[in-house]
Amino acid sequence: MLASPSVVDERVYLNSNDGRMLALDSETGRLIWEYQTGSRTSSSPAILNDLVIFAVRTGLVTALDRNSGELVWETDLDSPVYASPTVGDGTVFLGSGASKLFALDAQTGQIRWDAPTRDWVVASAAYADDTVVVTSQGSIVDIFDTKNGRRRLKYDTGKVRFGGAPTIQDDQVYFSSDGGRVWGIDRYAQTYPLERFIFHVKINLYVWKLISGRPVQRGSIWSKRVGGHINLPLAVTDDAVFGATENGVVFSRESRTGKEIWSTDVQSIVGVAPSIAANTVLLGTKDGNILGIDSKTGEILWRFHVGSAITTSPITAGDTIYVGTEDGSLHAIIGNRR
Repeated sequence: MLASPSVVDERVYLNSNDGRMLALDSETGRLIWEYQTGSRTSSSPAILNDLVIFAVRTGLVTALDRNSGELVWETDLDSPVYASPTVGDGTVFLGSGASKLFALDAQTGQIRWDAPTRDWVVASAAYADDTVVVTSQGSIVDIFDTKNGRRRLKYDTGKVRFGGAPTIQDDQVYFSSDGGRVWGIDRYAQTYPLERFIFHVKINLYVWKLISGRPVQRGSIWSKRVGGHINLPLAVTDDAVFGATENGVVFSRESRTGKEIWSTDVQSIVGVAPSIAANTVLLGTKDGNILGIDSKTGEILWRFHVGSAITTSPITAGDTIYVGTEDGSLHAIIGNRR
């Protein structure tokens, strides 16, 4: 499995490796319905009311009736899609290989607007209230107005590659880079005409030592290096930001300042983003272990081996943890959380 399932109302919705969208009984794993997508996907399905919405790599976005599996609408974005759709306020937000962010009407699939990004978008957008945030394969974080696609902020992180989808919590946007850095920026900040030009002029003057004090880009709150490559999205609570490096270091940082709270080496390669359930950080590793880590202290509380490399971020519904593995299996485990 390449993408996490979605669990709603005792049903599990997931895309299989062989081009099928499946609906399963969450208690038994029994197949309820299946839909042939016609292409492989790395997209997790989004659920909105009675719709299950997903995209395949060819660029076809599909909405099905989640009770029957019947087709409701299809929209071809005419460009590759690797990200999962994000839904909010009746809109589906999805980035593409055409260096665009699309906003589609969730009920009809009609494209409401599209906005250019610096480069390909391979990570899911983040949505909250009237803002949608996206990172591209370039070094830019874009914050758009959800109603019309107007760019509010264009935040330049320098020559970095992003480690995963951005996350919104309250008034901040959090994201990471494969260079081992984590950011927190103001999601309400706005870039004004000529401001970016003036900022880059000041940066050059600073580099040439013609002015003292490094210029601060609008929207900046904090940026911290955590060490190691971070190719995964972050998990965020009101107080803390959680992430994992490729080489197996799981960390927690204060959400307002970026100050380190704890860091734990799980001594295994981490291949999926962490998630939070109650006071536990859930993590999957390449050697087939699910880990439960105390979110306050970083103590490893338990491990559970599933037999194959974990390829999807753990998700929870009730007391059950769901993970997908490299061999194409979906595992449902009763969680040992506190």
